[in-house]
Amino acid sequence: MLTDDPGTPGNGRLEINTAYLEHRSGQDRVRSFPHVDFNYGLGDHIQLKYETGWIFAASPDGREARNGLDNSLFGLKWRFLDQETSGVDMSTYPQLHLENNNRSAARGVANPGPNLFLPVSIARRFGRTAVLVEVGYQYSRILPDEWVFGLLGAFYWSEDLELLAEVRRFSETLHSRADVVANVGLRRALGPGFRLLASIGTGVSNGPEVTRFIAYLGIQMMLGDKPEP
Repeated sequence: MLTDDPGTPGNGRLEINTAYLEHRSGQDRVRSFPHVDFNYGLGDHIQLKYETGWIFAASPDGREARNGLDNSLFGLKWRFLDQETSGVDMSTYPQLHLENNNRSAARGVANPGPNLFLPVSIARRFGRTAVLVEVGYQYSRILPDEWVFGLLGAFYWSEDLELLAEVRRFSETLHSRADVVANVGLRRALGPGFRLLASIGTGVSNGPEVTRFIAYLGIQMMLGDKPEP
């Protein structure tokens, strides 16, 4: 899902996500495969992140196709409130996009960097359901800066299956025209240490630059000792 939660992997645990991503607007179609995302738990409240992928970009009719390595994303999540002691989980998660030395940005494959995203997330679980809100600001080198707002709901169908739905809003100001995305997905356990991650969504705004379709399909692998319940 686009909206991140305040959770961290746990001390010494490594979470590896390998996926296929797709995003379409009226102006381009961008796919990332393989897309890799590494998250490491440094203590119980801090997560270190590295993410990149191989990008395939083209116009909607398939012309002007180009591909190359995406930017590198480095993140540091700090969960400074826990529901057990404070009533909610809350985190901040600065993320920095840096260009790799491969001319992908110059060729229109990746966005010119550096770019910085500064979000705050808050979540609370109510029995078998959970609600999460994320608010952040995206600073971009070339593209307009924008506010990002996400609202995510989760339903824990069973110990092995989690159903998800979200609304994500991108806009230059809090009151300006926005790119709004509706997204549904699931997380399904496949066995010890493995989960299926899948989501599909559509834009609900009009305009050539707004989102028309998004999709994510991946496998999550967890390494390291499971935290104590």
